Amino acid sequence: MLDVVDMVTAYDVVVAGGGPAGAATALRLAGSGFSVALLERSRFDRPRVGETLAPSIQPLLQGLGVWERFVALGPLPSWGTRSIWSSTAPAAHSHLETGYGSGWHVDRRLFDRMLCDAAAAAGTSVSLGTSLIDCRYDGRWQLTCSNGHRLTARVLIDATGRSATIGRSLGARRIAFDRLVGITAQWSGVDVSAEQYLLIESVPDGWWYTAPLPGHVMVGMLMTDADICRHHNLAASAPWRNHLESTTATALRVDSATCLPTTPRVYSAASHRLVRPGDIRPWLAVGDAALAVDPISGSGVPRALRTAEAAATTAARLLTHPADAIPLTTYESTRNTECTTYLSTRADYYAIALPHPTPFWTRRQLTAAS
Repeated sequence: MLDVVDMVTAYDVVVAGGGPAGAATALRLAGSGFSVALLERSRFDRPRVGETLAPSIQPLLQGLGVWERFVALGPLPSWGTRSIWSSTAPAAHSHLETGYGSGWHVDRRLFDRMLCDAAAAAGTSVSLGTSLIDCRYDGRWQLTCSNGHRLTARVLIDATGRSATIGRSLGARRIAFDRLVGITAQWSGVDVSAEQYLLIESVPDGWWYTAPLPGHVMVGMLMTDADICRHHNLAASAPWRNHLESTTATALRVDSATCLPTTPRVYSAASHRLVRPGDIRPWLAVGDAALAVDPISGSGVPRALRTAEAAATTAARLLTHPADAIPLTTYESTRNTECTTYLSTRADYYAIALPHPTPFWTRRQLTAAS
């Protein structure tokens, strides 16, 4: 992978953000013969969340031509989900019913890096440790990078995740549906040989999930609302561990860990839709920047890769037919439909699992009823 963008500053497409959506969009466009620059602000040197991939990821990775790269990461099979909602007995769902055999537990840092490497191999100019600090449009995008480079592009793609940094700087508006956060830590030295499933357990302030990772690691995350997190100081190690100890199956699952968990880190998991009324400039938001969903849906990475395919198709059309505004309109209309479907699905999830008369669950009940 390159660490700097090529000296040639003119590109057909610049993609800001090297997560799954951004990397997959760049890979598809570069593979179609367009010149593409991909800017990723990190160097893939810190942990990332979203470790469990649904079985539907397999055909999507095969369609990108990266299945062999994925297998080389050594992912753990995920045989299904066990969930504890209103009773103490877990309900089990087997991935064998999907037709793909299993889902997968992965190190998301390595997974995201793998997709970025594949985009580079397809011809994308990849710059790590770099973000956009200024975007102007005068018939072409005039872009200034944090590393001092200046680029031009005919099409700009915002793949900056839930922050939607680029789109919001261009005047788009983010419609928030909740204030969900995830507070996560990892345990090492866990025998995960018999633990290759995702466990979800409800608690009064939200819900926990735990999942195994390659290398005898277990990850745990408490999903709650930002105000509840602040009120109980759940970003601190002691309150977080105390909250964990109030669970049943979740606490037992990590009881065999040989060391204390890492310091908890808080990540935004808020649902939102980015809207851009009346803006026909050639830019797109993709993945979580366009539509971010609740992790309870289990559709984050597959959704990102599917949106990347739609974004690449739309961007290619904008490049070959720059006077045609229909591709942008169609793309946004499809994202709106996806958003409506997602909100209905999320309401169904929480309508089934409403075990606690507490603010976290009452808010979801009100949303489901509205």
